[in-house]
Amino acid sequence: MTAIINTQHFTKIPLVNNRRWCYLDQYGRKDHVTLKTESGKLITRTAQYYQIVNDEVKIYITYKGDGILVTEDYVLDD
Repeated sequence: MTAIINTQHFTKIPLVNNRRWCYLDQYGRKDHVTLKTESGKLITRTAQYYQIVNDEVKIYITYKGDGILVTEDYVLDD
């Protein structure tokens, strides 16, 4: 399963030398991403920012108190 990312009604905001960016809605709220866990549960987290790493887009989220960079198809532990 791929992550569900809805950037249709969001504005892309460049952050660091155009290598990091975030998406904000009309009220200044950040975009959210929904990822699957090992048990199949869907978890939604705020996408703090997006970043290019080795020609791949990664998404910085917090999960279980830690910040992690994930891809769209990343499976979270339970």
